[in-house]
Amino acid sequence: NSMIKTENLNQQLVLEKKIKRQEAAIEIAEKEIYENISQCLCLARLQLGNINPEDKSKTLCMVGEANILIGKAVKDLRNLAKELMATQGK
Repeated sequence: NSMIKTENLNQQLVLEKKIKRQEAAIEIAEKEIYENISQCLCLARLQLGNINPEDKSKTLCMVGEANILIGKAVKDLRNLAKELMATQGK
């Protein structure tokens, strides 16, 4: 009976540690999404919203910059997803 209680306590401690790691990972993910990914997407949206179709060279430049920002956001999301999956596996 005492051994079962000790084993249950150990399992509970392991689960608590896992939950704390997952909560920390979620906090980091929230911060990454808010600070980096959403900023890239907002900047890309602003760039695309300010396009003047009459100025072809400037339009190409702005679309190119928006494309780079969107690509960065996608890359950051992929990296973040990999990190979260790794955290889930631990």
